[in-house]
Amino acid sequence: MCLAAVYLNSVEAENRLMKDVALIEADGDGFWLIDLFGERRFVAGKIQSLNLTDGQCLMMRKPAPD
Repeated sequence: MCLAAVYLNSVEAENRLMKDVALIEADGDGFWLIDLFGERRFVAGKIQSLNLTDGQCLMMRKPAPD
């Protein structure tokens, strides 16, 4: 089973958005993170990197419009 932790802006513990992520679904300007238990969280932004070997996904939040 391949589960991931998703981080915002840098792969550091304090920046972790969600752990045990089983599914990431694109939706408009962001992504739904869905964990092993079905909990969902929406993050507006883009994926900067996805490391399947280490189970890490790094996301960058979409900047707020001026």
